[in-house]
Amino acid sequence: MRKFGFTLAEVLITLGIIGVVAAMTMPVLINNVRNKQLETAFKGAYSILSQAVQQVANDEGGNLKKTYIVQSDSGDWYPSQKLFYENFYSKLKIAGTCTYTGNIRNYSKTTDNAYIDRGVAKPDKALSNGMCFNVFLNGYQINLSIDVNGTKGPNILGYDIFFFDIDEKDRLHPKQAIGYYSEEELEQLFPDASDGSVAVQYGDPCSINSTQRGNGLGCAYYALIDKNPDDETKGYWESLR
Repeated sequence: MRKFGFTLAEVLITLGIIGVVAAMTMPVLINNVRNKQLETAFKGAYSILSQAVQQVANDEGGNLKKTYIVQSDSGDWYPSQKLFYENFYSKLKIAGTCTYTGNIRNYSKTTDNAYIDRGVAKPDKALSNGMCFNVFLNGYQINLSIDVNGTKGPNILGYDIFFFDIDEKDRLHPKQAIGYYSEEELEQLFPDASDGSVAVQYGDPCSINSTQRGNGLGCAYYALIDKNPDDETKGYWESLR
């Protein structure tokens, strides 16, 4: 009886093809799993912060912005900021301090030196659930930043680090991009701007096309509604690379 089988060359070719396919698909699968984990963590963070905002508002009888953003006789717009910070942090389970060993990248990954002054880019309060958080009075706003999975990474604005503020009705408000500005437009708007000026975050950017150091400041809104800021036909989380 004649027997049939595969030659060694055929087996090696087949294994090579399988290896190539695996090499092409595994990064995509790993990326999808990571993005789903980040999405779940983001939703959890949004819920936690919303509850904390309401608790503080209830303590103060509402109108948090009018209560804590008011000009004193000395000209200080935030005379009670320390009291506000203490009250807000008391609503969360602070477990320590978050220490980042590396830099923070912006949303388009065009810099590893991201800069935000409305809710710091490196939230420094460690929560018991592993998240990092910061609340910051600045720009006549009550600003909040959160790293939804702590310092472990990817530590990218709009991936695991997001920004919010509190609106006039004491609701948690996700930051949303106002517009996209090219480098040429920014240079015209801010011809004498230094690297740490408002220009690096002007427009609350969230776009793969922006190279601003603050690119990612306005991404929380799109993450919440799951819509790609550059392509409405795609979801936010599935677009992260």
